[in-house]
Amino acid sequence: MILSRYLMRSFIGRFVAMLAGLVIFLQTLDLLATANEILAGGGQPIAVLLRYVSLRSPSLIETLAPLAGLLGALTALIGMAKNSEILAMRAAGRSVFSLVGGLVAIGVGLSVLLFVFSEFVVVPANSNLQDWRSAGFKSDGQIKADDNSWLMEGKTIIRVGHVAREGQVLNDIHLFRQGTHADITEIVTIRLAVWENEKWTLFDVARVGGPSETPPTWETSLKPEHFIHEQAHPNQLSINALQEYVGKVAIGSRPTYFYETWLQQKVAGPIVLALMPLLAAIAAFGHHRQGSAALTIVWGITFGFMFIVIDNILLAMGQFGSLPPSFAAWLPLALFATGGIWIVFNFEHTGART
Repeated sequence: MILSRYLMRSFIGRFVAMLAGLVIFLQTLDLLATANEILAGGGQPIAVLLRYVSLRSPSLIETLAPLAGLLGALTALIGMAKNSEILAMRAAGRSVFSLVGGLVAIGVGLSVLLFVFSEFVVVPANSNLQDWRSAGFKSDGQIKADDNSWLMEGKTIIRVGHVAREGQVLNDIHLFRQGTHADITEIVTIRLAVWENEKWTLFDVARVGGPSETPPTWETSLKPEHFIHEQAHPNQLSINALQEYVGKVAIGSRPTYFYETWLQQKVAGPIVLALMPLLAAIAAFGHHRQGSAALTIVWGITFGFMFIVIDNILLAMGQFGSLPPSFAAWLPLALFATGGIWIVFNFEHTGART
């Protein structure tokens, strides 16, 4: 138990140090690249730069946490191997599985923290940063919505010619209602829609195509914020918001499977942090006899980048509908976790000694 706590403390300390160093380094580069654009928006220079850093850093932390987990586990294992500490653990009867299991357990705990951090810190920060960027980094700027916005609500395609007053006034609306075979069965035009008393007040509603037995209507669950943020990337949406985009009455400017893929990724993404210690153990135990810490780090980073590349490829395929959303989000984790467990199991039972 004492040895396990020692290894876990070593991993956590290195993880925090690596994460802080990577975030500071990339935040500095990012700030140098965008400082002129930020300062052009006006305001006190120090205040606006600090505001940008506070809104940008959470996204960098979320992105870099898995890499920090990989490097933290690698350096912890390499340091202990060079000092013969892992050899002493093995001589005391500790198995490789117990050593790796302790690191993975810490990774699971960090994954839970990363998930909570993503939901309650990263998502609001990304949304506020995008709104600020859309306003030209002006502190008193209004959020601008693009003309000719397109949304999907169930089987109705909605085109809005112009969005004003932060989504509360819509001009030149066209509704294209689809049938069971995605054919257009009805086209309705609305000159003006105004958000009043928690509902839309419509002006000059007319049917320009389809059956004419009943007066044209527009029954919708859309609210002003949907038209302001209809182009929002899923990294600006919480899980609850994404579920609204994939429900029975799905809304959004992209196909439903795009949002379904990101909904799965919202859960699968943080779990990557729990997988990184396993990838580090594969490299550390697989190349410990060659006596090169640099080679071990190279192999560990190689495994990590292989996972990232495969994960991004499958995620892109899920976004374009080429793979089922759950398959695209969870397959990389399943493949690398299965492969990693098999390699560690094989190492444990081949008589190898660290």
